[in-house]
Amino acid sequence: MLSSKIRSPKVLLSAACLVLGQLAWVAPVAAQQDIIDERQDGFKEMGTAMKTLRDELKRGKPDAAKLSAAAEQLSVLAEKIPAWFPEGSGPAAGLKTDARDYIWENREKFDAISQALIAESKKMSALGSSGDASALQKQLIVIRDNCASCHDSYRVD
Repeated sequence: MLSSKIRSPKVLLSAACLVLGQLAWVAPVAAQQDIIDERQDGFKEMGTAMKTLRDELKRGKPDAAKLSAAAEQLSVLAEKIPAWFPEGSGPAAGLKTDARDYIWENREKFDAISQALIAESKKMSALGSSGDASALQKQLIVIRDNCASCHDSYRVD
C-alpha cells in the first residue's frame, strides 16, 4: 500500500519525471555504447587485415588471394572511420573507450588523418591484386605509419 504522501499528485508526477529522465539518459548512452562497440570491432578487423598482409608479405611466396582480400577489407573498413566517431561517443559521455577527447577537440586534424588513411588504403586495395610484393610492402609501411600517428595522438594506450 502506498502512503497518502506517496499517492499525492505532486509526488507521483515527480517520480514519473525522475523515471522518464533516467530513460531519456539511458537510451542515448546505449546508442553511444553501440557505436563504440562497432568501432572497436571495426578496428579489430582492420588489425586482422593488417596482420594478414604482414604475414603474407613475410612468406617467400605470398597468397595473392589473401593479399587481395585483406587489402580490400582494409580499404572498406577505413572508409567507415569518420562515422565511427560521432559527437558524444568519447570519454566525455562517461563510457569506456580508448578514444581520447582530443579527437573531438581537434576534429579537423582527425578527419584529415582519416582521409589520408582512406586514400592510402585504396592504393593498397588496388595493389592487392597486382601480386607486386615490393609495392605492397611499401604501401603497408605507409598505412602502418598512418595508423601509428593516429594512435599516438588519439588513443589511450
